[in-house]
Amino acid sequence: MTKEKFFPKKLCLHYQTYYRKLPWRKTKNPFHILVSEIMLQKTDVQKVLKIFPKFIDKYSSPHILSNTAVSLLRKDLFLLGIHDRAKRLKETAKILMERFNGHVPKEKDKLLTLKGVGDYIANAVLCFAFNKDVPIVDANVIRVFERFFSLKSNRARPRTDRAIWQFAEKIVPKGNAKKYNRAILDFAAAICTARKPHCLNCPISKRCDYFATSFTISSTKASGNKKLSIT
Repeated sequence: MTKEKFFPKKLCLHYQTYYRKLPWRKTKNPFHILVSEIMLQKTDVQKVLKIFPKFIDKYSSPHILSNTAVSLLRKDLFLLGIHDRAKRLKETAKILMERFNGHVPKEKDKLLTLKGVGDYIANAVLCFAFNKDVPIVDANVIRVFERFFSLKSNRARPRTDRAIWQFAEKIVPKGNAKKYNRAILDFAAAICTARKPHCLNCPISKRCDYFATSFTISSTKASGNKKLSIT
């Protein structure tokens, strides 16, 4: 089995047991999913967890959100930081009402016309709301790719590197993109962390370039256990 096939297969198997129970993963409402993705941008998941359920209950549709004062939205979103987020959400809701009859579009080029929506959020909505087989690429996904595949970008902002996006698209398992994309996000958050990755608990370490080049496993005869040492 090639590494490109091994990678998504093993991550999806791992995800079946080790997955995060997040409220925006329980909904099929495209607007609610879009709002969650805008909230999650450059923000810790735990902060979004504290306000998302109440926020989406209060502003359940583009119509309600577009008719709410920015000052009120800022109060409800204060915990997330990035103070222009309230304005962006309101402008996005207005665009949905004015151009798309209050519906979140299914086409990427149309999603990209929404305020603050780039490739990542557009693809996240296409995948999680409309079951499209598209990749998602952010700093966390890039970190996993770099470690496992030794895939590096020369760009100052790797998430804008089309070569990375093309590679990510190539390995998305057809018909199973939603599980795979969630799996890689959860894997990056829990195991392949930015600092001190948990390599000994990693389900894909045996094919990982980072693990192979950074660690040496030697047997300890006295205890019969395996000792991990950095080379």
